[in-house]
Amino acid sequence: MDKNKYAELDAFRLLDSAPQGDLDEAGQIRANARLQQILASDPETGNAPIGAIGKRRSRRARRMAAPLALAAVAAITATVVLLPGAGGNDAAYASWNAVPGSISSPDRAVADAACRGRLDLASPQLDLAERRGEWVVLLYTTTEHMAGMCLAHLPVGAAKANDIDVSQGGGDQGFLPVAGEFSEGSMAEFRGGSIFGFGDRPEIALTHGNVGEDVAAITITTPDGQLVEATIQDGRYAAWWPGRAFGDEVEGNGGPAPAISYIITLKDQTVIKDATPRMPS
Repeated sequence: MDKNKYAELDAFRLLDSAPQGDLDEAGQIRANARLQQILASDPETGNAPIGAIGKRRSRRARRMAAPLALAAVAAITATVVLLPGAGGNDAAYASWNAVPGSISSPDRAVADAACRGRLDLASPQLDLAERRGEWVVLLYTTTEHMAGMCLAHLPVGAAKANDIDVSQGGGDQGFLPVAGEFSEGSMAEFRGGSIFGFGDRPEIALTHGNVGEDVAAITITTPDGQLVEATIQDGRYAAWWPGRAFGDEVEGNGGPAPAISYIITLKDQTVIKDATPRMPS
């Protein structure tokens, strides 16, 4: 048996966008949404027409992490309160970069092994991984339209990941943007001291979402004015940064309102400033 031959076949199989095996109801919704993207494309060029960026911001519940001492306050403004992990200090995030880098296959495998045990998701699928200095972020999704993000300290070539934090919330909810559209997934903030009240933990924020096939880049402007380039892979994007994602305002559901904005660059080099994400009606 030629093992290399079958390894190559397995590699190509990962590129096949067609659903594998029998699909449940949620999987069928996702497959149908992908089909609509294909049907909307030009049969001669394969490109979908550029649609207008939506004008509705998500009103889904936001996820905000808080130390135990702030749990009572955070519970008023957030649907779910997540406790931070071991975390680090400001010096630990000194290697962070606003422009993401790639992560090697061995490092990705180490991070994946460390993150899966921390997520409360049914059969999570690893969709995206990125590196910023000594830190990596992995994005997981499920067929039940849930998503989870895992931040871990993992220097290049390290045998073990540490200082792991996870957040999870609503995923695409059956909606996939097309053309120049993008959607906004759940966000997370980790801030304050440790869960036992010792030490000082710097604020960090994570976010993710989906993009249409014409979106080439997403740049996020954080509440303190940082410009953070998101990683885009296979129709999804993710980013994280030292700092905050939420402001002082609250949304209609009582949760904290995001205080970030987006700059979208399309594949034809069109730049859309202060773009608004599209969400299900």
